[in-house]
Amino acid sequence: MKQFTFLFILITLTIQTQLQGKVDLVMAQMDKMALKNDFSKQLAGLIELKMLQSSYVEEVLKEIKGIRDQLIVDQSVEDQEYAKKIGQLNVEIEILEIQTEKLAKELQRLNQQIGELNEDISKLIGTQQSQEKQLSTLNSKEEEIRNQYKSEIETLKQRTTNNIKSIDGLNEMIAKLQQAVFAEQNKTTILSQQHTKQYVDELRNSLGPNHPLTALVAVTTKFDVPTVTRIIQLLENIRDQRIQENAGADEYEAKVTQTYQVTLKEVTEVRERLSADYSRTLVTLKRRNEENALSTKSRNQIQKDLPIAQDLLQQYRNEREIVQSNYNLRSSKRENEVKIITQAYTIVAQQVRV
Repeated sequence: MKQFTFLFILITLTIQTQLQGKVDLVMAQMDKMALKNDFSKQLAGLIELKMLQSSYVEEVLKEIKGIRDQLIVDQSVEDQEYAKKIGQLNVEIEILEIQTEKLAKELQRLNQQIGELNEDISKLIGTQQSQEKQLSTLNSKEEEIRNQYKSEIETLKQRTTNNIKSIDGLNEMIAKLQQAVFAEQNKTTILSQQHTKQYVDELRNSLGPNHPLTALVAVTTKFDVPTVTRIIQLLENIRDQRIQENAGADEYEAKVTQTYQVTLKEVTEVRERLSADYSRTLVTLKRRNEENALSTKSRNQIQKDLPIAQDLLQQYRNEREIVQSNYNLRSSKRENEVKIITQAYTIVAQQVRV
């Protein structure tokens, strides 16, 4: 029994000695690995622990292979997650790039359109003011033509009426003077002082105080037949002149009316055309102001939206860079770890053949 126990102990010590030798050999080779970092040190410690705990190197290899396979699986999962995340970010970035480019172009278009509209509005306001001034001038001209015609017709009618009264008065005076001449053919003075004063007053009322004949009669001291006959002739000439004036009054009025109507029609047609142009100017100006208001409102909204879209686009780009950077770092780290594990696996596997 003692011999068996001793043999068992001897065998155990022999195995432990051999195992320790393998462990030392593995640790020495791992220490010489080109890829040395914290992970390789941790892996070496783990392999050493596992080899000391198990007498079968195959078990240690199995665990090493499990770690490597898990790293490969983790990398595959991360590749899929990265592809999905990058795909989503690329879609968002592409959409935002299209949106920001569209907004920028629309902003440029609106700025140009607003500039053109402001220029049109400025010209239209100038045109409006000019047309208003012309319309005011034409309205004043039209009113002036109407008033002038009205005044001229009233003057003509008043002159005709006055002529009629004057003709009646002159006929009456001529008749009296003719009667006096016929009745007083043999007298040196045919009019008494009283009749002379009455005659001068009537003549003044008929011809006016400033008429040459009125003045002539007023200073005449001798009213004999020749003098009165000459006065009658003068009165008849004046009467006939006024009859002739009245005879041509209708023709003159028709001529004045025709000239008035032609002139008024010309002014009215010009005013109506200008009024139509003025109305179109107001309509166009209103439409331009409405277009300008809408364009300005759209531009103001784009000026708010564009910076937001640009900021969001930059955020997505920054996020994509971070995702790419983190992925590259983790992938590189995991790739190194797989290489280290593969080398360690090779080193340990060599001990199986020893």
